[in-house]
Amino acid sequence: MRRVLALALPLVAAGCLGPKTVFTDADVPKLTKFDDLMWAQAQSSDPQFKKRNRTSFTDEDYAAFSATAQRLKLTAPRLKEAAFSKGEEWNKFADDLALHAGELGDAAAAKDAGKSAAALTATRAACKGCHSKFK
Repeated sequence: MRRVLALALPLVAAGCLGPKTVFTDADVPKLTKFDDLMWAQAQSSDPQFKKRNRTSFTDEDYAAFSATAQRLKLTAPRLKEAAFSKGEEWNKFADDLALHAGELGDAAAAKDAGKSAAALTATRAACKGCHSKFK
């Protein structure tokens, strides 16, 4: 085990594992690779999903939720484009993602902790449902 860690740590430190590109909202319409579109979502969403079980949030959290909602509102419709879509069920997951992104944005704007947590949970469930079916 120590040997594996000794070999892996330099790779992680060098940034050799995982995507390196940090996408902005302006990049989303230009993405042509599915993995890049998923990474653009994950960069914003994954850190926020970890907060879904909290009962209170800071102003910084609400700002991050708003940014995540905005990112998902950009990526969700792209998932339905011919280059990425895998059919009707796939498109339903994309619609659910957009719906829950809207709920998250509204909850964050209202600084409503309960609705924010619920929207994070629902958004994560949409992601997980799609991944379990199509990944």
